[in-house]
Amino acid sequence: MANVFGTGFGAGTTTPTTGFRSGGGGSSNNQVLVSQARAALEQLKQQTAAELGIQNYAQQYKGDLPSRVNGSVGGYMVKKMIALAESQLSGSTTVQS
Repeated sequence: MANVFGTGFGAGTTTPTTGFRSGGGGSSNNQVLVSQARAALEQLKQQTAAELGIQNYAQQYKGDLPSRVNGSVGGYMVKKMIALAESQLSGSTTVQS
């Protein structure tokens, strides 16, 4: 299967089963697409970390935290954003967690 996402995944080889590139140079593509959303995303990150019981997440050096912790924050942020988008698409005014 060919890599349908082009060559933007970084260094590495394409895996035969998924077509995704493996490896990578550690480069990140965490760009905010809507610049006005930057503050709201940061607030969502802090709120999500607090809900997960991670205190002072904004002041912590993220390199000292296990990847499982940082991944949990990001994963729950995505879950919340998907719930918000689904709510907006359905015309509902409430978001369930």
